[in-house]
Amino acid sequence: MIYVYTDGASRGNPGKGAAAFVLVRGKEIIDQQALFLGYCTNNEAEYNAVIEGLKRASLYEKNEVLVRSDSKLVINQLLGLWQVKNYRMKLLRDKALGFAKAFNKVSFEHVPRSDPWVSRADYMCNSILDSVETQQRT
Repeated sequence: MIYVYTDGASRGNPGKGAAAFVLVRGKEIIDQQALFLGYCTNNEAEYNAVIEGLKRASLYEKNEVLVRSDSKLVINQLLGLWQVKNYRMKLLRDKALGFAKAFNKVSFEHVPRSDPWVSRADYMCNSILDSVETQQRT
């Protein structure tokens, strides 16, 4: 099984956004990436992190993945516990659930921001946003 830890960030909400994922098997990182998204909301960034994490996880695993995020909104919407009222969020939810079909079993779990792997994804988001801001100043 692969654990997919995700985080998204937006400076300004909406503002410059980033998404990151960390794929873990056992206690080892098998892959990780941060992506600059451009202008988006924090929730859109959180969804994009899940989407990108699932896409990448499908290269390593077809059986079972567990997606963990500190976004209650994204996790509860993916679980079908909360309604999705915003059209753009519905599109992102549907896209994430579409990528989830690549696996025999997908679980979604809310974890606190203090989770060490989610903290790593958060750090990666902020690092890429810092990098973009530095590049734009020069």
